Amino acid sequence: MKEINEKFYTKSNFGAKGWLLIIFVGLMLMFCSALTNDGLNIVIPVIAGENGWDYAQLLAYSTPAGFISVIGVLVLSVLTDKFGAKLITIISLLIAAASYIWYGHAQSPTQYFIALTLMSTFATGAAWVSGGAYLAMYFPRKKGLALGWATMGNNLCTLAMVPLLSMMTAAFGGMGNTTLILGVVIAALIGFCFVLPNKPEDAGMTPDNLPMSADEIQQYRKEANAYVSPWTYKKLLLNKEMWLISLVLGITMMITVGIVSQMVTRLTSSEIGWEQPKAVAALSVAAGVGIVGSYLWGVLDQKITTKKATAIYMVWYGIAAFLNVVPGSIPLYISIFMIGFALGGNANWPVSLCSSVFGHMNFAKVYSLVCPIYTFIRCCAFAVLAFFISTTGSLSGAYILFGVMAIIGAGLTILINDKKYADGKIN
Repeated sequence: MKEINEKFYTKSNFGAKGWLLIIFVGLMLMFCSALTNDGLNIVIPVIAGENGWDYAQLLAYSTPAGFISVIGVLVLSVLTDKFGAKLITIISLLIAAASYIWYGHAQSPTQYFIALTLMSTFATGAAWVSGGAYLAMYFPRKKGLALGWATMGNNLCTLAMVPLLSMMTAAFGGMGNTTLILGVVIAALIGFCFVLPNKPEDAGMTPDNLPMSADEIQQYRKEANAYVSPWTYKKLLLNKEMWLISLVLGITMMITVGIVSQMVTRLTSSEIGWEQPKAVAALSVAAGVGIVGSYLWGVLDQKITTKKATAIYMVWYGIAAFLNVVPGSIPLYISIFMIGFALGGNANWPVSLCSSVFGHMNFAKVYSLVCPIYTFIRCCAFAVLAFFISTTGSLSGAYILFGVMAIIGAGLTILINDKKYADGKIN
C-alpha cells in the first residue's frame, strides 16, 4: 500500500457508505438525546398533567434510571464486542422503541420508571455503544473525525426534536400517540443496519476509505488492532488524571443535562413567565448557536491545547448559569446565547480530553472506564433538579449550583497533567 499522507486522516472523505453510517449514528444520537434528555422539557410536564402524577417525582426517577442504565450499557458493551455492532444495534433500537411507546402509555409511576430505565439503557446503548463500535470498525484511525460529524445529532435534537415534540403533543392529542409515532420511527432506523454490515469490506469499501487491496485491508486491520495498551483498569483506578478527567466530564455532562432538559420549564416558570412557544424557540435558537460553537470549541482546542480550552469552557458555562438567575431580560438573553454556545462543545471533550492526556492509542481503554464514571455523575442532574423544585419550587437554586460546579470543574481541569502520559507510555 502506498504511504498515506497524514493529512488524509483529517479529511472528511468517508465514502458513500461511510457517510451513510455517520448519518445513521447521528440520527441515533439525536433520538437518544430526545428520549433521555432534551425531550424531557416537554414529555414530563405532559405525562404528569395527563395522569395527575407529581412532576418532581417523575423528574427524580431519571436519576436511579440513569444509574441502572450505566450497568446495562456496560453489559451491552461486552455483547457488542462478542456479537458485533449490527446485531446489538438492531436489538437496542427495537427495545428502545418499544419502551418509549410504553413510556407514553404507562399506567402508573412504577411502569413509568421501568419504561424510562429500559429506554435510557437501550437508547444510550444504540447511540453510544454499538453506534460508536460501528464507527470504530469502519474508521479505525478516523473515528474521532467521524464521531465529530455524528455528534452534531445532539445539537440537532435540541434544535428540532423539542419543538417537534411540542407540536406533535398538541396535534395528536397527548403523549400516548406522540410516543407511538416516534417509537415506530426509531424502530424504522433498523433499516440502516441491513445495508451496513459489521465490517466496511463487507459493504464494498475499505477501513478509513483508503485505497487498498484485499491483502492490504487485512494487514491494515491487523496493525490497527495489534496495539495493546499498557494501562490496566487497576492502574487507571489508581491514577489521578483518570479521576480528574472523569470528574470534569461528569460536571460538564451534569450541567448540560440539568440545564437543557428543563430549560423550557425554567423559562415558562413564574419567575420568568415566557409562553411555551417562545421558550421552545429559545431552546432551538440555543441549539443552532451550539452547532457553530461545536466547531469553534474544536478550533480553540487545536489552538491552545485541550486542557486550556476545557478550562475556559467550564468558566464560560459557569458565567452562563449565573447570568440566568440575574434579574432582567439582557442577562437572560446573554445567558441563553452562552448556554447554546456551550452545548456545542459538550460532546467534544470526552474524546479530546482522554486522547490528549493518555495518547490516542490508549483512548479505548481509558474511555471504557471514564465513560461509566462520568455517566454516573451526569445522572445526578435530575436529583439536583427534583430537590430544588420540591424544596423551593424553583430551578434558580439548581442554576446557581451548576455555576459553582462549573467553576470547580475549571479548577480541576487545571490540575490535570496533560504532558506526563501524552506519548501513550506509563512513565
